Amino acid sequence: MTHWYLLALTALVVLGLQRFLYKVSAEMRCNSAVTTFAFMATVALLSWCAYLPRAAAVTHLGPLLIISLVNSLGFLTGTLATIEALKALPAGTVYPLTRLSTVLSVLFSLAYFGDRLNLRQGCGVLLALAVIVLLARSRGGAVAATSPGHARRGLLLALLAIAGGAASTVSSKFAAVQVDTFGFMAVSYTMSTLLVVAVKKRMLPQRAGQRTRPALFIGMAMGVTNFFGFYALLRALASGPLAIIAPLVGMYFIMAVLLSFLIYRERVTRQQLLAIALTVLSIWLMK
Repeated sequence: MTHWYLLALTALVVLGLQRFLYKVSAEMRCNSAVTTFAFMATVALLSWCAYLPRAAAVTHLGPLLIISLVNSLGFLTGTLATIEALKALPAGTVYPLTRLSTVLSVLFSLAYFGDRLNLRQGCGVLLALAVIVLLARSRGGAVAATSPGHARRGLLLALLAIAGGAASTVSSKFAAVQVDTFGFMAVSYTMSTLLVVAVKKRMLPQRAGQRTRPALFIGMAMGVTNFFGFYALLRALASGPLAIIAPLVGMYFIMAVLLSFLIYRERVTRQQLLAIALTVLSIWLMK
């Protein structure tokens, strides 16, 4: 079993745990703005602590800043476009569409980086993409009637979210092979934190009765898990093919489904059970 594959599996598990903490935050009625800010600020702080002792020896600061900016803007664009698309289209349409950013990342990787997959790995990638879309549909809910004007606007926003998500994923690959890992994480998450603060009213509308103190601690826990998970992802991308790693790690939210079932006793649907089975098979095929 190759080193990059083990790192990618580690990222899948740890980022899945971080995703589950979103569920914990929601169950505890935490303030979303505080949770998100604490999460991103924690990752930025940990990354700066790891980066600064060796910053003097780091070169290529120009590419570091450019790639970090692309990553941050890609994340923000994907998030905001998804939120706005949900206002115009049903969630059952938006979520599967936006998850297609992984397909775009795979196609880019095959064309630009020249990734080569054997037949078994190719089948694993296709299964992983099916899992991503299947789980996105399972959280989509019922389809509501939508006017043609709203449908067109929602579709354009969903396409923008796909582009933003793909840009964020692909820029992570460039960062992994071209710049200092901790430097990229520090600059990228600092930029993302500042951007979230700038648009928090649109991204994170306030609701009555939300709790602040638990939100702070859960956000910090999310930051710690994301720090290790994202670092494992970048180390995997440094030597492994994006065409395999992107869909493999993209199945991280299967962990959130399993943990929600075990801890909160949430009902697991047939779609989710099928997705879990396909996840196990695709992980085996891609190794």
